[in-house]
Amino acid sequence: MLFGTNLDRTQRFNRRVVLETIRLNGPLSRAEVARLTGLSAQTVTNIIDQFKPDGLLIEKARKTGGRGQPPIDLVINPSGAFSFGISFDHRRLVVVLLNLGGEVQAEIELPVTHPTPAVVLPLIEAAVNELINKAKVPRERIWGAGVVMPVLVSEGNPTVLGPSSVPDWLDFPVVENLKQRLNMPIFLDNDATAGALGELLFGAGRQFSDFFYIYLGVGLGGGIIISSHPYRGAFGMSGELGHIISVPNGRLCSCGNRGCLERYVSLSAAFADLTGEPESLKSIDLDRLYKAFEDEEPKLVAWLDEAADHLRNALVTIENLFDPQVVILGGPVPDSILDGLIARIKPSLISVSSQHNNASGRLLKSESGLDTRVLGAASLAIFDSMTPDFSVLKKERAEGG
Repeated sequence: MLFGTNLDRTQRFNRRVVLETIRLNGPLSRAEVARLTGLSAQTVTNIIDQFKPDGLLIEKARKTGGRGQPPIDLVINPSGAFSFGISFDHRRLVVVLLNLGGEVQAEIELPVTHPTPAVVLPLIEAAVNELINKAKVPRERIWGAGVVMPVLVSEGNPTVLGPSSVPDWLDFPVVENLKQRLNMPIFLDNDATAGALGELLFGAGRQFSDFFYIYLGVGLGGGIIISSHPYRGAFGMSGELGHIISVPNGRLCSCGNRGCLERYVSLSAAFADLTGEPESLKSIDLDRLYKAFEDEEPKLVAWLDEAADHLRNALVTIENLFDPQVVILGGPVPDSILDGLIARIKPSLISVSSQHNNASGRLLKSESGLDTRVLGAASLAIFDSMTPDFSVLKKERAEGG
């Protein structure tokens, strides 16, 4: 069924268009904003005047050598808004405060041994309040908090394909509980989609509108960006790259299938190869694993070779299915591992993407570093508040009857 819109929704959409245009291309004059957006000069002026009380924009005179009054440039004010990123698993809880410029203002990291809602929710509440007081951030400038955890998110609720390292959170109403505790908008997503948004806003994906983000962590996931928006699928579970079959009748996976890509390309798989012990839900010793990579342990060098072969095939599948501008490889792992994989994957196999002259290359390394998950989480609220989305123009079914 189709729904119309009204003037108020159109204004909200145009506000986002102007803000995002300045974020991506600033500093810009009002005339340049009008030209880039196709809006009238008066409409742009009205929107910018609406932003002034919120402190979202900074005006400054452009430096010119000519005569006359220099134009006034507009840039995003990094302190105009803030968001929280919250990430936890069965080992630790991390909470960061991010400003509109993508800069971390404050951060808290706490060890967690029993990550149940009864334990973690009070810790999150205390950490958020501590960071607000520490950074002296006005609450009215906080756009919300994004939450990521090592689960899938289906229709707004945590779920999994197999056993989970945080079983107490499955089907738990995370958003409702945190909204009540923190008194701010809450956004829940999986770590791969959040990481993709972080790359789109602040990382290697800034110059692209269509890309696939491969999230390498204890498991393996994927985030899909189409037309500068995340694609989550009909039920919010798209991008599960780790559960495509890479080896028919291969290693048993927790999802119930055999030969899933995650059983060959993940830190869990690397640790199993290092120790000679089968994968399990027990937490892996990341310090030991990273040290072994630094020391170029033969078992891990062999794992890199095998993992790169599997990823090379997956890359062709991704490119043939989605035809992205680029594929970005990232996750909470050291650069040495990402660099090692990328070096072994190249040259990539032939796909539809190999037909294009892509100056940036088909496979790029993430720019978010080890804090991918939590920075991606903090990006959720910023993306929701800034980015133009045609859904803003749609009426809800409850409106108008």
